[in-house]
Amino acid sequence: MKSLRFERLLVVLALACGGCESLTPSVCDSSAAAGLVVTVTQLEHGPPLCDADVTLSNGTSAEKLTAQGNPCTYTGAYEQPGTYTVTAAKAGMAPQTRTGIVVEKGECHVVTRALTIALKYP
Repeated sequence: MKSLRFERLLVVLALACGGCESLTPSVCDSSAAAGLVVTVTQLEHGPPLCDADVTLSNGTSAEKLTAQGNPCTYTGAYEQPGTYTVTAAKAGMAPQTRTGIVVEKGECHVVTRALTIALKYP
């Protein structure tokens, strides 16, 4: 009988919760999440460029990013929500700029945005 009562309680809690993902609270950790993860490619479907100059700015500060990993990505805006402009450049190629990239604050960390920028020849 106790088991049936417990199951009914769980059903009532689930119904009361509505769109809740879980009945347990989330646990935040002390890691730092990147707000932006940028992949720079040679042309639209070309290989990643690990030697591009990538900068991001939010109107008050700018940050130069360096390539990391394999395949290389450029990460920045760690735990910094805001609206960003990202510029990628490489010698011999036309620079590309993306504006209005919004990084939102999540429950524990920023919500990481992935962005691909394809550099073209002039």
